[in-house]
Amino acid sequence: MRILSITIVFLFLGSVPVHADCKKDDICAMMGKLNHFAILDKCPNAAPLLAECKNISKSVLEDLPEANFKDNGDGTVTDSVNKLLWIKKGKLGKTKWKDAVIAAQIADDFGKTGWRLPTLPELKTLLYKERVINAGGKKAWINPIFDDGLGHYYWTTTTCDQVSVITDRYQEKICQQGDSAAWLVHFNINAVFWFHTNLEKPNIWLVKNLE
Repeated sequence: MRILSITIVFLFLGSVPVHADCKKDDICAMMGKLNHFAILDKCPNAAPLLAECKNISKSVLEDLPEANFKDNGDGTVTDSVNKLLWIKKGKLGKTKWKDAVIAAQIADDFGKTGWRLPTLPELKTLLYKERVINAGGKKAWINPIFDDGLGHYYWTTTTCDQVSVITDRYQEKICQQGDSAAWLVHFNINAVFWFHTNLEKPNIWLVKNLE
């Protein structure tokens, strides 16, 4: 019986994958591609290192100066402080991130070219200090000079490999999805959150640098 028990133990141990060579760098790299359960399945020793990986990937997102918006009366709005030209109304149409990037680049709205998607700091300048009626006639957390109706959410070019930790008015939000996810601004609830780039939900807001 004792021999049988020892044999069973050895067979069991032999069936459990051992990944003693999983180093911190390997585990941190996995966090951009796999969820925590998948990582622990591959590397049972990963648990104490997951939190460390989150900490080393933190970077500071610097906000832009407060914008000074002017309605140009032609469907565009100028920010004279940050030298940006915005379309006054966001373009609704649930789009994957890569498609949104291309759509912005080829846009010729209002007879102008050179449009692009905004960075997260740029799009955050459209947020307003309170929920007010905007140019669309509905309440949202957006500067009232803009037209966003009830307030939708829009892609930015800021991906999670560039910035993995964001703090908005609700809480600290962590994204360990690498370049497979990007940050959004939601004007209906005044929130920033991330979304997988291969999913079709967010909308597009065009911006371009002033010449």
